[in-house]
Amino acid sequence: MTVYSVYEPPAKAPEVLRRAEALAFVKEGFSWPALLVPGLWLLFQRMWLELVLFVVLFVVLGWLLGQSDQGKALLSWISLGIVVLFAAEANDLRRAALERRGWRQIGVAMGQGRDAAELSFFRSWLPEQERSSRDQSVVPEAPRQTDAPPRKTSGESEEVIGLFPQP
Repeated sequence: MTVYSVYEPPAKAPEVLRRAEALAFVKEGFSWPALLVPGLWLLFQRMWLELVLFVVLFVVLGWLLGQSDQGKALLSWISLGIVVLFAAEANDLRRAALERRGWRQIGVAMGQGRDAAELSFFRSWLPEQERSSRDQSVVPEAPRQTDAPPRKTSGESEEVIGLFPQP
C-alpha cells in the first residue's frame, strides 16, 4: 500500500471538478525520480528555493574539497550520500514547499498505486463536496418566534447568586 497526502491550493476553484483537478497528491516515503535526477525533479516540482540551495551546496563542497584526486574522490562519495539523503526526504520537502505556498492538507489517500489511491480518495471526497455545495445553495429559514422572554441588554443584571440564577 502506498500512502499519499492530498493538498489543496490556496485559491479554491468554484467548480468541484476544477478543484479536483488542482489537488496535489504527495507520496509518503522514498522518491526514486529524486534519486536518479534530483535537479530535474526539483525543476518539475517547481521547488526553486530548494534547487538553488541544492546547487549552492554542491558548489561549496566542490570549492572546499579542491581539485586534488583525494578531494574529487571524497566529493563523489559525499555527493552520493547527499543525493540518497535528498531522495529519502524529497517528498517531505515537497510537502513543506506546498505548505509554504499556502496549500493545505485536506486528506490522506491509500492504494496499490497512485491511480488506486486517487480513486479511493475521490470516492469519499466528491460526494462530500457535492453535499456541501448543495447545503450552501439552500436558503436558511427565518428564525421562528418562540415564547422565550426577551433578551436582556448587556448592562442589565440577571441577579445571579453563586452559580445559579435567582428564581
